[in-house]
Amino acid sequence: MTSLKSTPAELPEAIPVTTGDRSSSGRLLGIDGLRFGAAAAVVLYHFTAGSTAASYWGADPAHVFPVLNEITRYGWLAVELFFMISGFVILLSADGRGVAAFVASRVGRLFPAYWACIALTVGLQQVWSGGRQTNLTETLVNLTMVQDLFAVTGVQVVFWTLLVELKFYLLVVLLLAFGPPTRNRVLALATIWPLAGWAAQESGTPWLADLLVANYAPYFAVGMLLFLVYRDGWELVSGVLLAGGVALCVKRVLEAADRAADMQGVSVSPALAVTVMLTSMIAVWATTIPGRGAPRRRLAAVLGTGGALTYPIYLVHTQFGYAVIDTLAPETTRTVALLAAGALSLVLAVGIHYGVERPASARLRRAVRAGLLRGGEVVRSYVSKPADAPAVRTS
Repeated sequence: MTSLKSTPAELPEAIPVTTGDRSSSGRLLGIDGLRFGAAAAVVLYHFTAGSTAASYWGADPAHVFPVLNEITRYGWLAVELFFMISGFVILLSADGRGVAAFVASRVGRLFPAYWACIALTVGLQQVWSGGRQTNLTETLVNLTMVQDLFAVTGVQVVFWTLLVELKFYLLVVLLLAFGPPTRNRVLALATIWPLAGWAAQESGTPWLADLLVANYAPYFAVGMLLFLVYRDGWELVSGVLLAGGVALCVKRVLEAADRAADMQGVSVSPALAVTVMLTSMIAVWATTIPGRGAPRRRLAAVLGTGGALTYPIYLVHTQFGYAVIDTLAPETTRTVALLAAGALSLVLAVGIHYGVERPASARLRRAVRAGLLRGGEVVRSYVSKPADAPAVRTS
């Protein structure tokens, strides 16, 4: 089943640039805008279209929001956009970095907000009996971000997608282990990975298909190929492989549309789903065309802030939004309950970003990088240490 949730696409940190539509900190502001738009689509999907929401509204979301649902029922496609963006910006982040710096950047970027969200959600569970209830052991396992590997319930509904991202990061680490992400290395990864996942599915090897995240690999691959277009320009091989990647993405969306319809209990047009996915793909390319003029300062600030809030709002919106809906829906209008759920998610995201991410992310990144470098030095010194000379016996 393709994702009916969403996941964050990471942006590079501290890449100095002076031209184009990036800010001085290296953020691609158009991508920031796309990320926040995708996050809004996911929030609306979960609140007005996802099957889970029915138990909190007390009715099918398609009946609660008959007009809005005609649009938001396609919000699950935002995950494809997020994964395409991730394929692009993670390679952009990795370009010019070694393994230690890349791993440290991902740990520093992901975990502070994630841990804060878990703490907040555990607090919510003490006063709200709905949603997901996890025991102490399950909550502690959640802190690793790989709870799905142990068949442990995620504290928030959307946490499972983080493991998909981590598997992609692992592939990027392997790529960097062979050196910089050169054109040929990226082309190889973007080609072999989705084809290997498809072959695993076709051969009836579900464990390998799951390991290779076969349903989502094509979207990451398209993002990686768009990164090459951004960095190196259009080339015949990149264009041909990109066309193949697009075709595989279309196949995935067509397969997913029927399953999305079954899950939601509404009609989902495969043609419209493909159109949304292709439009998202074009948007990623259009917002990363080199040489575009920088947006005005005020717009740049809005886009940058939106991009910064995307990850924390993604993390918190389901449990807290559902709690608000569950509490307010019987007492007020559904529109008020929906707006309140979105507002609380946004407020919590602001608190997490400014209260946790900004003060903690850089410190954690530096600490992890220093630890990895020290560990590498210890391993190298041990490996290069000559064996002790054998004792000489004398008579």
